[in-house]
Amino acid sequence: MTKNSLLIPTLIGLGLVSLVLSIVLDLHTGKQKPGEAPLARVELNSGKVFILLKNMTQKEILSGKSPLFPLDSVETGPDGEATMEFDSLYRVRIEENSLITVDLENERTVLIIKRGDLHIDHVGRENTVFISRDGVQWNANDYEQNYKTQSLSQTLPDLAPQSTASPTVKNSAEMGLNSESIQETIRQQRTSFYKCYTQLLQRTPGVVGNASISFTIQKSGKVSNADLAASSISDGHFKKCIIEVIRRTEFKSFAGDPISTVFPVKFE
Repeated sequence: MTKNSLLIPTLIGLGLVSLVLSIVLDLHTGKQKPGEAPLARVELNSGKVFILLKNMTQKEILSGKSPLFPLDSVETGPDGEATMEFDSLYRVRIEENSLITVDLENERTVLIIKRGDLHIDHVGRENTVFISRDGVQWNANDYEQNYKTQSLSQTLPDLAPQSTASPTVKNSAEMGLNSESIQETIRQQRTSFYKCYTQLLQRTPGVVGNASISFTIQKSGKVSNADLAASSISDGHFKKCIIEVIRRTEFKSFAGDPISTVFPVKFE
């Protein structure tokens, strides 16, 4: 009788333990429903990156790769960056200080930008990945080529070099690198300038100002002596970011003397 009286509570207890373990395992690994395929896979690039499950109440740190299912989110820290890869061959880089949710709408994968931004590193099959931002949905290609370009053109107007020594510019033009060529190369860095400015806005919303970027173009096309000659924006991280953009910029190689110039840029 005693054995029977102990047996029932024991079985109930084991059942409860089994149920709890099942729930815990489901929370930890059970983002996937039976037969449900992941929408994407995310991989850590650098810094701190987190995965938020569907209810967004459980946050897991990303240490390598992880599948993403509908309504999962990826959150990057101030130094964090991650890459999403899709079966449709799209590859998307999530920038720092961003929160991106993946979802499935009408059999199309949608990336909902709730904070920060992303960049399309590799274009895949057309009309398979869409970007939703501020309530507007874009084809991934259109978002990268049109939305970001339009936003950047409003933020960064045409860049015009300040006066430099006329003989230097004239000689460089004769050797294949003129003022227009320099200006066009700088324009190609708009996305990188935009990234510096959006990071600044996340730290200091609403900030506007001007910066004058000085640098020297060596005849190999490499940049040296990059610096901010002047800036009304005092943020140190912003200044460092702008300088790094210029340092990484490569111009056409040319014969002749190095070219020193200053470009003013307005951020608003």
